[in-house]
Amino acid sequence: MTDSTWLNRDRQLIPGKELFRSRRRFHLLAYTASHGQLLMRSVGEPDTPGEPGTTIDLLFKPAAVVKIRAYYRGLAIRCATAAESAQVEADHASVPFGRDDRVFILESQGESDYVVAMAVGWTEGVLGRTQQSFFHNFHPTRPIVWPSRPLPGVDAGLDIASAQELVDALCAEENATIRRERHRHVHVVMTRIIRPEGPDVTGAGVFLTRADAEEARAVIAATSLDCWIEELPIAI
Repeated sequence: MTDSTWLNRDRQLIPGKELFRSRRRFHLLAYTASHGQLLMRSVGEPDTPGEPGTTIDLLFKPAAVVKIRAYYRGLAIRCATAAESAQVEADHASVPFGRDDRVFILESQGESDYVVAMAVGWTEGVLGRTQQSFFHNFHPTRPIVWPSRPLPGVDAGLDIASAQELVDALCAEENATIRRERHRHVHVVMTRIIRPEGPDVTGAGVFLTRADAEEARAVIAATSLDCWIEELPIAI
């Protein structure tokens, strides 16, 4: 079960009003150039005693101006006062500020940062092991691909694993150009859609364990798509 809040209305975003407060640690997770999406996260550790069991994903959209840190130990977010908003606009005179752009003040340990965006929202819940974020979910549309990044859209590709990381995940052997005489199996979630031009069969995602693939298949099956899991060998 998740708890979500999305704030983008004048009556919700009153100058000076506090919107969010948490003692938890947050870090910058992702940014996409398309739609200017900025995502921060507080990681849940449900299997660690004394640690929060939920994950909090915090999204600003679309972000026009950003002055933040990579990590926060405790975080409060409020709407800027009229004077603070005017100062931020003056500091960024080359940026065109629209009527719906708002200055959000981020406060932590006596220091302040800010994000200029039209909206802010957050979702708290238990994040599935194969789920990248609460703001990038599977949808049965073309192309049918399991979400592999925290946010949809164009990004810098900073979270793409290297070939070495993939090989290390499968086995501890060196990634060299050698004869591949051994193999491991990966689990591919397949989908089928019947279209007027014929059946459209495609792979939605590849997972290292059967358990992860089953979790993804359950999410896809909930959208009424025909889906199944295939095991395929990968050369090592």
